[in-house]
Amino acid sequence: MSGSTDSLLARRLRQRLQRRLGESGDRGSALIEFLVIGLLLTLPVFYLVITLARLQAGTYAVAEAARESSRMFVTAESDAAGQGRAQAAAAMSFADQGFSGQGKVTMQCSKHPCLSPDSVIQGVTDLDVELPLIPDFLRGVVPSSIHLHSRHAEVVDHYRAR
Repeated sequence: MSGSTDSLLARRLRQRLQRRLGESGDRGSALIEFLVIGLLLTLPVFYLVITLARLQAGTYAVAEAARESSRMFVTAESDAAGQGRAQAAAAMSFADQGFSGQGKVTMQCSKHPCLSPDSVIQGVTDLDVELPLIPDFLRGVVPSSIHLHSRHAEVVDHYRAR
């Protein structure tokens, strides 16, 4: 009799457990909820990483272009050669970070001619970085680019031969 009582008790417990599980309504929806919430959280993070990487590349490009263009100008033989070397250095710096054909560099001198001893040469660079994945119809409403600016100064050697 104790064996039949144990099986009856086990059967009743099993039935109660099945009723409780049946009433909860949570059958198989956890996977779908996980995927939907995962996508909703992952997509903005993915966009943020792409955007920040692009802006960081632009920041490196303008800083490197300003530094290298002023350094190339200071080591040139003449002002005309310095302008050409500065433009070439800036173009290589922009291209190195994926912005070829973009950005501009302007050279400013404290004395004339620019390569006079103790003259300060400043390389000033500007670049507009387009934000990724912004559709054309939103470009008038949402800012679609960020302007980056950098400046670097170099001094012409005091003992430079004229």
